[in-house]
Amino acid sequence: MHIASTLGTDVDARLEAALVLARAAGATTLPMFRAGAMNAEVKGDGTPVTMADRAAEDLLRAAIRRAFPQDGIIGEEFGEQPGSSGYRWVLDPIDGTASFMRGVPLFGTLVAVERGEESVAGVIHLPALEETLFAARGTGAWHQRGDSEPARARVSGCDRLSEGLFLTTSVDYWKQVGAADALPALASKFRSVRGWSDCYAHVLLATGRAEACVEPMVHVWDVAPMSIILPEAGGACTDGEGLTTSRSRLSVASNGRVHRELLSALKEYFDAGSAG
Repeated sequence: MHIASTLGTDVDARLEAALVLARAAGATTLPMFRAGAMNAEVKGDGTPVTMADRAAEDLLRAAIRRAFPQDGIIGEEFGEQPGSSGYRWVLDPIDGTASFMRGVPLFGTLVAVERGEESVAGVIHLPALEETLFAARGTGAWHQRGDSEPARARVSGCDRLSEGLFLTTSVDYWKQVGAADALPALASKFRSVRGWSDCYAHVLLATGRAEACVEPMVHVWDVAPMSIILPEAGGACTDGEGLTTSRSRLSVASNGRVHRELLSALKEYFDAGSAG
């Protein structure tokens, strides 16, 4: 199935490559996940990293360098490699390492392609669940289960927080940015709250199974795919001021219909623009 963007063959080629690479990285990490007992180191920012994270990012970087040698690369584990083409790949080999280490299948590989500082293509691949979500500018968002044909991904039609499902990864992150008291207050505005976490939360959002996700402590590799996938699915992914960006430490994602109310609720409890 050929899905073409509105940005031309350069972006189309990179989206096709991103799909192949995300699945290859997932095929690398999945046997380690199933084997269990994965030892981890704690990085300077307090987050864990395993040999699976590093092996998967090594694979991704090597393949990108072969296929697109002039493109830049930035990844969670090995920093930034400048490029000269105007395109940059943003990599998170295992988004949800804490889930991965504990045998919880809600982890994924994130691959995005930026032009300037704007995501133009993105992939979220969940190897343990055999789900893939992807988009480029103008393609719409697409959801694939296993080897089935991709189907259009669309956000829900819910238009009130009081009727929606709210997701966030960890109470710990809210504590770390000094917003622990804001979390229960915000959560009280929704019908239901769950901790289905990391990239899996955004897959649920883009496919109409949740209405909002707020993460108060993210990096560019955590959200770069979401900033193209969610708008293409009809939703929104912004900072606390409503600006579309992958550079904020605060990520506010929704089905779009509740976004204004969500941003207002965040501002009610703390200065959303300064989170993190």
